[in-house]
Amino acid sequence: MTDRPATPTVNAMVFNKLWKRFMVALLLVAFAPMAYFGLQDLRMAQGSLTEEAVRQIFLNAMIRSKDIERAFLNAQVDIKNLRHGYAVTSLLAAARDRPEETVFWTELVERELMRFLANKGGYSAVGLLDEYGDEVVAVYRSGDRIAALENFRKRNHVTSSHFVEAAKQKGLGVAAITMRAIVPQDVKLSSVTLTRYATKVFDEKGVATGIIYLDLNGSEVLDGLSRISLENRRSAALVTHAGKYLFNPFMEKKATHSTLFAMEKENINVAYPRSVSRQILSGRAGIIYDDPKALFAYAAVFPEPEDRSRFFVVYDRYPRELMRPEAGVINRKYAMGAVGALALVALVAAALSHALTRHIRTLRKGVERFADTREGSGKIIIRSGDEIEALAEAFNSMAESLSEYSLSLEKKVEERSLKIKEVERKLMEAEKMAAIGFLSAGVAHEINNPISVVVTRLELIRRAVEKGEIEKAKKDLEVVTHHALRVGRIAGNLLTFSRSKPGELSSVDLNEIVRRVLELLDYPVTKKGIALQVKLDEDIPFVWANAAGMEQVIYNIVFNAFQASEKGAVITVATIRNGTAMVDLRITDTGSGMSEDVMAHLFEPFFTTKEVGQGSGLGLSISYGLVKDFGGTISVESQPGAGASFTVSLRSAFEVMKNPTRGAIADA
Repeated sequence: MTDRPATPTVNAMVFNKLWKRFMVALLLVAFAPMAYFGLQDLRMAQGSLTEEAVRQIFLNAMIRSKDIERAFLNAQVDIKNLRHGYAVTSLLAAARDRPEETVFWTELVERELMRFLANKGGYSAVGLLDEYGDEVVAVYRSGDRIAALENFRKRNHVTSSHFVEAAKQKGLGVAAITMRAIVPQDVKLSSVTLTRYATKVFDEKGVATGIIYLDLNGSEVLDGLSRISLENRRSAALVTHAGKYLFNPFMEKKATHSTLFAMEKENINVAYPRSVSRQILSGRAGIIYDDPKALFAYAAVFPEPEDRSRFFVVYDRYPRELMRPEAGVINRKYAMGAVGALALVALVAAALSHALTRHIRTLRKGVERFADTREGSGKIIIRSGDEIEALAEAFNSMAESLSEYSLSLEKKVEERSLKIKEVERKLMEAEKMAAIGFLSAGVAHEINNPISVVVTRLELIRRAVEKGEIEKAKKDLEVVTHHALRVGRIAGNLLTFSRSKPGELSSVDLNEIVRRVLELLDYPVTKKGIALQVKLDEDIPFVWANAAGMEQVIYNIVFNAFQASEKGAVITVATIRNGTAMVDLRITDTGSGMSEDVMAHLFEPFFTTKEVGQGSGLGLSISYGLVKDFGGTISVESQPGAGASFTVSLRSAFEVMKNPTRGAIADA
């Protein structure tokens, strides 16, 4: 009788439970406060970084937009003052009622408008049109020079947008027409006309006598956009309501962060995601938080407050990458604290675990040894007087039982494997016999015809000999010899097909094997009304396979096509060179085809879609195994109602023999 392990004492049990609880408590006490407060601090720091960045770009966008809006308001005030000028109203009245005074008033208005442009650097042109759209006065700025337009260069503007838009205005309304949809990168904003303001001029009776227009250039707008604030040293971009850039300091930036904006193009819809550009071009002011790459602040500016369809947008962008250095400092502090606490807990835990888990390590080593050797002879010896010792004894008992069971199981597996191999052999033989039975009817018919010819010719030879017609007898004898040889070849092919068994691999003529098998299948295929086309590439090299196995592969695939095809279908067998190292055998039919679900299980043993008694489901499975043994591959393409195409790829015998380590020797 064996001694039973001593029952663990209450103190030992309590001790084991206590040290486990102590370890859990130590971890919780060390990590829980640190993780909580550290994460809170990290989130607050990250939040403060984001809030500061948002504050900067929002204030910047709003300040820039107000600067530009001030320029638009000043332009409206200036054009309203110009239209009430005495000289302007007098010139239009003279052009309508007193032509003889036109020259005097024209010169006077030109001088006044030239002085106006000289004092107002933000405008590039100012002009006056009569009620018919004819240009009466036009003064323009060209570089540092201010000049009046000559009479021969004046034209009619009745169809111009500023004349039409001003004419539509009610009362004293002012039209604002955007003159630029986009400003090229090599053109300064200050040198182009950004917006043209136009309004009606009325006489003392309140009748409209003409149109006055004023061109606002980009100088004041550019100054409002590019002026660097003392606080942030930030500028801003300007786009039209359609998203075209008028000013883009990000593209011009060549310093530290220029690569962050390298993808910005001439249109904001190209530079940013659709969700971002849609908000920026909404005609409102706002902030975009949800873009993963940057923060955005934007504000719309309306050249004409009454017209909300035309506007400009000032926006600023703050890449999130710029916040990473400061966030990295906080992350490093948190990581250093976590590593320090982890190191301390690890030291304490290591000391405790070393003292309390010594026997567990011994047990673990014994388990690992058993897992490696699968033998129960090496017992685990532990004398701790607690549940670890009891566990070791239980494991020793289990190991002995498993060793005995493993030995018996190995014997059973070996016996079952032999039985399975025997069943596989018998199934392959049965499949071969079924093929021979199917071919026998065709072979009998193929032999019957030449035998009939032989019998007939022999009778003719007898008669010719009796009559002494030796030459005629010789000709008939040649016919007899030809058909007798054909009978012998057909019978020999069937005999070879029936006797041969897959064996060692060697160099074989794939075209010859195809001809031999198809000669046996020709009668049953053509009898069913199916056309059999053969396209053999005579220049293909020999392949590395087994002739008997290859015969069975070709038969199984062609027979599968035969069963899936009806009268009028076509079965095509072709050999094709596939590069220098491979040869393809392609068997295609125009039969019923297969679905993807059927193709997924096509090469599985005993899988068949035919009725009971019409097929065992082993033919294609056997073919798949044989081709794999040859070192080749087999694949199928098919659609329901569109036929099927099987491709068998085999290795070139020359390439295999040239590289024996990857070919012939590997197959031995």
